[in-house]
Amino acid sequence: MEKPGMNVSHLVDKSELEKHVKFLSELERLSGEPEAEEAVTYIINQLKQYGVSYERYQFDGYFSDPHYGVVLVNSQIPYTLRAKARSFSRNCPNGISSKLVYDKSSDRKGESCIVDFKGKIVISWNYLEDYVMQIEKAGALGLIHIWPSEEEAIHEETVGTIWGTPTIENMDQLTKLPVVGVNYHDGIRLLEELENKEINVTIKTGLKEGIKTVSLPVGTIKGEEEEFLLISSHYDSWHKGATDNAVGNALLLELARLFSISNSRLKRGIKFAWWPGHSNGRYAGSAWYCDHFWEDLNERCVAHINVDFPGSKGNEVIFPRSTSMEDKNLLEEIIKIYTGNKPEQLTYLPRGADQSFWGPNIPIHIMFKYEPASENKIYQTPGGNWWWHTEKDLFDKVDFDLLVRDTKIHSSLVNKLSNCGVLPIRLDEFLSTSRNILEQIDSLSDKEFDFTPIYGSLEVLMSKVEKLHEKEDHNEKRLNELLKMVSGTLNRLMFSYSSRYEYDNTFPFHPYPGLAKVKGFYHKNTTPEIFLFACTYFVRQRNRFVQEVKGICREIDLYL
Repeated sequence: MEKPGMNVSHLVDKSELEKHVKFLSELERLSGEPEAEEAVTYIINQLKQYGVSYERYQFDGYFSDPHYGVVLVNSQIPYTLRAKARSFSRNCPNGISSKLVYDKSSDRKGESCIVDFKGKIVISWNYLEDYVMQIEKAGALGLIHIWPSEEEAIHEETVGTIWGTPTIENMDQLTKLPVVGVNYHDGIRLLEELENKEINVTIKTGLKEGIKTVSLPVGTIKGEEEEFLLISSHYDSWHKGATDNAVGNALLLELARLFSISNSRLKRGIKFAWWPGHSNGRYAGSAWYCDHFWEDLNERCVAHINVDFPGSKGNEVIFPRSTSMEDKNLLEEIIKIYTGNKPEQLTYLPRGADQSFWGPNIPIHIMFKYEPASENKIYQTPGGNWWWHTEKDLFDKVDFDLLVRDTKIHSSLVNKLSNCGVLPIRLDEFLSTSRNILEQIDSLSDKEFDFTPIYGSLEVLMSKVEKLHEKEDHNEKRLNELLKMVSGTLNRLMFSYSSRYEYDNTFPFHPYPGLAKVKGFYHKNTTPEIFLFACTYFVRQRNRFVQEVKGICREIDLYL
């Protein structure tokens, strides 16, 4: 049964948000460093004041802290370019020198031609993790990445391919070549010079990689039932990170304050988690939490809502990103209440939103995205702001009226999910969308990749979901348990290719990533060996899909 709950959005206090952001954005919050730990102490002290129970977990993780990068151009008149080393690239303080080669196809998605890179330093528009791994295998000595938009600032970034702390199984995937980023103008300067003559360059990088002990604070407000929502944001940052992500930390603290007032009205509990290791640990905090609280998440967590850079100046536009499992009207209506408009689009969650939770059966995953209006978006950063991941992400970049708006949106969403009866899930819409995605992958791959068993299992599931919707007499508790299992499994199939207890790599995401790996593979464009390997991989992913869906069907039958 749905509880009336208590809509606390009208109680959002701008001065509280300002206080939190002011304190946190004066700290350099690199995971494992003293000021990051000071931020955790502040968060804990606020929870104490609100009467919210808390834990300060500590764990050892593997981190990569970039300190400097430089490009020395060894031309007739040598000169130096500003650069930043990419986290998890190789530490080369003495430098590495070689001929510079331009990957001319790197500005065309999917067309990078890895030729003639052996023993050279590559300059490219691409720095994504899979690309870095490709050029490393091709024998490149280093990479200079050009930022695609024209801001003067150089953004911090990472090229680590491993999700969370490495294991003995994947530690060999740690990047072994130096990677630096330069801004657009310096990149173009190098390319123009390279058109006329050969250039030799030296890359120097300074990184400190190793084990650090970090804190992970979690606040808990209990509900009447054991089920709970997990609301999270990363507290670590590059530099002082006002909009990435002191604002998100402040938003969570304000939610904790508001719902501590109304906890007697909560049907489900709320856990608030502040992650370390998002920036310099490749989501190490959320991955550690999932590893160590896997059973609790699998049995009791009904939603994960991640919060990252709300309330940034100029970011009037908001749209939701999710697995599309939830009823889309839920998010559209909440956004319309506070913005006056329904969102222009609903998109899938990116890997970078601390999405470490595909293993446990969590049915709802949501993160809002904030951007300038399309006509004002000129910078190619996740939030559309030039100061993202730079030293200039300071207190003055926060719009507190927008942060109040964004906090109200989250408070309304949390109130709804904490107090609803049957979880707002639309399996029929999810499956219809899934069919379209799978058909697209099928149409863009060789006919030897046979999707027929996938379509067959999907059709059986769709018919059972239809019967589930037609059933009139439901036991709310049993139905929610079923929806949690079914939705969690389907989310896992759409958003990961690994086992429930491992993590995918950090490569760019495509829905149904395991099956989508064969997209673009044809006999005519692939060697016989690679095609065989692709077919073998596909069959295993197909087996995974079909058997998981059969398991879902059995559970629905038992319920019906």
